[in-house]
Amino acid sequence: MAKDDIGMEIPQQEIDSLARLLLPKIREFFDSEEGQREFAEWKQRQAQTDTKEAK
Repeated sequence: MAKDDIGMEIPQQEIDSLARLLLPKIREFFDSEEGQREFAEWKQRQAQTDTKEAK
C-alpha cells in the first residue's frame, strides 16, 4: 500500500484501478498534435531551466 504524508494508506488495487483508467487518456493526449506541441514546449522550458541552474 502507498502511504501519503498524512498517514492515509491507499490500497494498491485502487492505485492500479486509477492507473488503468487514466493511462489510455494520457497516451491519447501525448500522441495528439496538441500533446506533442505541449511536450516540445515543456522540454524547451526544462532546457532553459537546466541552463540557468548550471551557471
